[in-house]
Amino acid sequence: MRKRRCFFALTFLSLAVLLAGCKALGLSSQQSPVVILPTPTAIPVTPVIAFPTDIPTLAAEAQPSVELSPTPTAAPQAELSYPIGVSQEGGALGQIWSLADFRYAFHKDRLRLVWEMAEPGATVPHYLVVEVDNAATPFPTGYDPAWGAARIDLWVSDLYAYDFPLGDVLPATLPGNPAAVRLGLYPLFDDSLLGFSIGLHDPMQYEVYELTDPVRIVIDVLYP
Repeated sequence: MRKRRCFFALTFLSLAVLLAGCKALGLSSQQSPVVILPTPTAIPVTPVIAFPTDIPTLAAEAQPSVELSPTPTAAPQAELSYPIGVSQEGGALGQIWSLADFRYAFHKDRLRLVWEMAEPGATVPHYLVVEVDNAATPFPTGYDPAWGAARIDLWVSDLYAYDFPLGDVLPATLPGNPAAVRLGLYPLFDDSLLGFSIGLHDPMQYEVYELTDPVRIVIDVLYP
């Protein structure tokens, strides 16, 4: 009885081993189907790195264009030799000024122009002075050849001339002066700005001074 059980056990084990060998050799009558998944294709995307201070280009282009008021721009010295004198900005904002006097005088080596304020202070009003090519940077009202080849423009902030008769002094022509052709007002369309212009025969060196007690802005146009 015990021998018979051993015989059946050995027979069953032999059949199991035989079936396993057939599957290993690919001899099974029913093979499991092999499923091949398609390889995903990468989509090329340009990486975009955004910083908090960046403004998207498309958003900027979508903004409506803003027309700025004409501002005199000094031409590059390498191209037009302007400005000969250095453009200068100075003074301080935050106070209302009244023009007490405007005068000019001819000296041996320079034409001196003085803007004097009525109010005392430790600084002059904020100003911008720049020399420009008269043809390349004309007045907002248009090009006027009577102002010469170049101009020195002065813009003064918060300066008013209600108590000074500018119309009695400007415009003024300067016949025979080696540097300047004429003096006049720069046409500004801003109530808080007062502008002046010095028409020049040619580009000239100039110097700007800030003086107090009394408060004055001084421009010296140096003779060639």
